[in-house]
Amino acid sequence: MTNQEIRQLAVWLKETHLAGAEIRRPGLHLLLKRGVDEVAAPLQVTSPMAPKVTDEWLLKTPGLGQLLLAHPQQNEVLASVGSRVEQGQLVALLQVGDLLLPVRSQKAGRLAAVLTVCGTTVGYGEAFMRLEAA
Repeated sequence: MTNQEIRQLAVWLKETHLAGAEIRRPGLHLLLKRGVDEVAAPLQVTSPMAPKVTDEWLLKTPGLGQLLLAHPQQNEVLASVGSRVEQGQLVALLQVGDLLLPVRSQKAGRLAAVLTVCGTTVGYGEAFMRLEAA
């Protein structure tokens, strides 16, 4: 792969707002990740009654693989921030080779945040979504 091809891939990542790309071929493994353009100022909460995030509100990965927030053949995410999530609802897919394994919510609640970028390789027990009481 030439430097020009790598530069073109970086441009495509920026134009499509993707976080990264990974290319594997015999004798080649290329991983490109796009940096964050802005660094958000740390949020300071002054309320003494601010809810604490506990493990019980975190959805965690059931195994090792590539975390997908939408089916590869569809553009729509399985669960969007702000939506209600039921216990047992399909919220993500874990791609292991050619297999797509379902990742279901263990709790009901409202999806407060997605903690992992779609397409990221994750390990067992990594928090990837945070729920809040609905």
